Amino acid sequence: MSAYRKLLGETLLRLPGVNDTRTYVVMEEVKQSNRLVIKTR
Repeated sequence: MSAYRKLLGETLLRLPGVNDTRTYVVMEEVKQSNRLVIKTR
């Protein structure tokens, strides 16, 4: 986590046009497969 905070503060937030960042923590797996079913005609 400290490496992530360092990346945000020292790299990402210093980029032109970057004013803030948002971080989301995943607490559980929502989808178990990586397949996307696409219906065809």
